[in-house]
Amino acid sequence: MTSSGADSRTEILARLRRVLEDSRPLFRGESGILEPDIPTPVTSGDGDRLALAELFGAKLTAVAGSYEIVEHTAEVPARILQRIEEWTSVDHDPAAERDATLTQVLSWAPDELPVAGIDRYLDDAGISLVVPDDLHDESSRERAASSAVGLTGVDAAFAGTGSVVLGAAPGKSRAASLLPLHHLMLVPVRAIYPTLEAWLQALRRDGRLEEYLRQSAQIVFVTGPSKSADIELNLTLGVHGPRVVHAIVFDDS
Repeated sequence: MTSSGADSRTEILARLRRVLEDSRPLFRGESGILEPDIPTPVTSGDGDRLALAELFGAKLTAVAGSYEIVEHTAEVPARILQRIEEWTSVDHDPAAERDATLTQVLSWAPDELPVAGIDRYLDDAGISLVVPDDLHDESSRERAASSAVGLTGVDAAFAGTGSVVLGAAPGKSRAASLLPLHHLMLVPVRAIYPTLEAWLQALRRDGRLEEYLRQSAQIVFVTGPSKSADIELNLTLGVHGPRVVHAIVFDDS
């Protein structure tokens, strides 16, 4: 081993020893100790529809996400616009990069979203939905990558963990929940189940499990924003995906 290699090894081992000797919690935020409420491996959820919705929101908040519950489906488009305006005004100068932030949202196809008319409502506000059908060409990728907000529905949500299921299929691009810094999820109360097992049981009971698996090119389970920690053990949000995950929960019964 060369001298420089030995010196590097010694330095790495010394840093590891210092970390192990530190009695403070490993994951620390800039403004103090970060102690998220990590769900246990075995989780469950009980209660009526509203109770499950509240529990889902609480669990999502515990893993650095956020949520709101609206009483009527008709309120959803206005809430979407409100979130978009809040995010873009905080992250960007409204006078700059307007074409890349305020005028487009990377989205599932309108007919795949759980609320009708969202595309028309946002279009009246000067915001168009970009639905990526094919990201193989450079221009499509650049347009998708320039969106600050991604809008999707969910295939299911779990009250026990605050997780959601997103199945990629035509009109339901994975890019909408992966590329933008902000992921806005529309979650009908009917799509919230106590646990993953309860959802699978419902699919089997209704004879829809095989069809769902065949139609989904990719099935992803998402629990809050993207998280990563480097060798210094600093927890960072948004490294490999959205930095912000927000759910608009509504009762469409």
